[in-house]
Amino acid sequence: MLFRKRDKGTRSESAHDPDPTDEAGGGPPPGDPVPADQALDFMAEMLRIMGENAFDIGTKGAEEIEAFFEAWARHLLIGIPPPGREKPADDESGKKKRETGEATPRESRRDLPGLRRAFRDHRETEAGYVTKSLGDFRSATWAFINGLRRSLTAEQNSDRRISHRMRRLEGAVRRGDPDAIKNEAQQTVTLLTEFLAERGTRHQEQISAMAARLEGLRDELDNVRAQAAIDPVTEIYNRASFDEQIEREVDLATLFGRRGCLLMIDIDHFKWVNDTHGHPCGDEVLKQFAATLTRCFMRRDDFVARYGGEEFVVVLRDIDLPTARDVAERGMTAIRNLEVHFGELEEPIRLTASIGIARLRVGETASAWVERADRALYQAKNGGRDRIEVDPIDLEEA
Repeated sequence: MLFRKRDKGTRSESAHDPDPTDEAGGGPPPGDPVPADQALDFMAEMLRIMGENAFDIGTKGAEEIEAFFEAWARHLLIGIPPPGREKPADDESGKKKRETGEATPRESRRDLPGLRRAFRDHRETEAGYVTKSLGDFRSATWAFINGLRRSLTAEQNSDRRISHRMRRLEGAVRRGDPDAIKNEAQQTVTLLTEFLAERGTRHQEQISAMAARLEGLRDELDNVRAQAAIDPVTEIYNRASFDEQIEREVDLATLFGRRGCLLMIDIDHFKWVNDTHGHPCGDEVLKQFAATLTRCFMRRDDFVARYGGEEFVVVLRDIDLPTARDVAERGMTAIRNLEVHFGELEEPIRLTASIGIARLRVGETASAWVERADRALYQAKNGGRDRIEVDPIDLEEA
């Protein structure tokens, strides 16, 4: 699912504490040589900053990149093997130094050349990815501009031809010549028919060309989506993110003709959880419920968000109604099997949920789509909860 910055944790590992005699713990005065330990600590800190601000690069996710830099930071600080390398076997010289009490400088046990290569490789990959992404966006923009220009030029040429033919027909009518009127009318109808056919073909070709380019930019579009706000409790997308996504889904469906399904999901009797066990327990229920949804709806294009309170939404792109219902049923099974353990509770909290499904209709607005899915959810709750209902309009079309 898409990149965001993560919260910065506290630094518990450090191989060198600041000298209490230094001003504000800031190290030696400017101009003095920096001790090797402080240099390694500084390098580790910079690596962690790089990891915390990582973003998805192709198939490599931000979390994976952050873990990569964290492993290198720990290598500098406490000497664990660097990423992709097993712990080396102890040699005789190392054993001898420990037996004689001879210390090995910390910096001499660190693979600094390997770190330099790893850092350089990552920056080159990162720069190449950004350059390619910008190039792809630039190419798509120019393709759109070029297609628009060619379309306008073709329209202008056709308009001139039609205007010329209409003037000839008008002249024949003024002269009152039946044969001329018939001849000019036939030629005008033929020209208009050709014009409409050419325009339809031209527009379809332009739409197909743009569709191919946009398909190639799907990863970049998903990364833009991932920058949207995240719900602080569940750590999935929030209502604002959903509002943007649902409009985008309608636009893509209009352009490509690929209709998706919207699931509105409500946790049954959630108020009882808050009233009985308190809001901290309720927050834990929301977190685990959201995690269960993300595990159930894990296609690349699936979008899971918290709509508000105990209500969640899932957008399934390019899917028919029977398949969407099957996927929703699997989600219901996972929710029923979920056990939430919290604090000193002797028994885990078990959950059920109600789900409403609506498939996007041709020409439908985002707000109308959401309203139909919400209506189906209302039917599920009124029907006894722990069930799935499909909007009646979709059932009629099916």
